[in-house]
Amino acid sequence: MNERSVSRGFTLLEIVLTLVMLGLVSIMGVSFFNTGVTRTDIAMNQLQVDAKLQLVLENMIQDANSRFSSDLNGLSGSIGANGSTNTFYGNMGNGELVSYYIENKQFVCPNASSKAFEASANSNQFLLVTIKPNATSGVGLSYIFSNNSATNNNSNACGS
Repeated sequence: MNERSVSRGFTLLEIVLTLVMLGLVSIMGVSFFNTGVTRTDIAMNQLQVDAKLQLVLENMIQDANSRFSSDLNGLSGSIGANGSTNTFYGNMGNGELVSYYIENKQFVCPNASSKAFEASANSNQFLLVTIKPNATSGVGLSYIFSNNSATNNNSNACGS
C-alpha cells in the first residue's frame, strides 16, 4: 500500500508571498505616518513664536504699569520706532532675547461717533502698539496703553 502523508505547514511560495505583502504594507504605512510626524515641527515652532511674542507684550504692559504709569511718551520711546526690530522686551529668563517687529505705534483717541480709535497727534492719552515676530509675519498682537492719569479722572481723554 502506498500511503501519502498529509503535510501540515506552509510551502516556501506561501511564506515568500506573505513576506512580500507584509513588506509592501509596511512601506505604505511608514510613508503615510512619516509625513505626519515630520510636519509637527511647524505647529511647535509657531506655538513657540506666539508664546515669545506674548511674553514681549506682557513685559511691555508690566513696564507701562511700573515705570511709565503716567508717561506714555517715555513708554513710546522705550518700545522703539515704527518699522523697527527690537529685542529689549524679550528676555526669556535664560538670557535669550526675543526680537519683535513694531508694525504700528501711534497715539490714538476714541471717536464717539464711530466708536473706534483714531490717530491723534494732539493727544498722548492712549498709545496703540502692534507687534509681530518679524516684518513678514501674518501674526501680530495689538494693545492700547492708557495714561493712568487720564483714565482716573472723568474728563474726555482727548480734550475735546
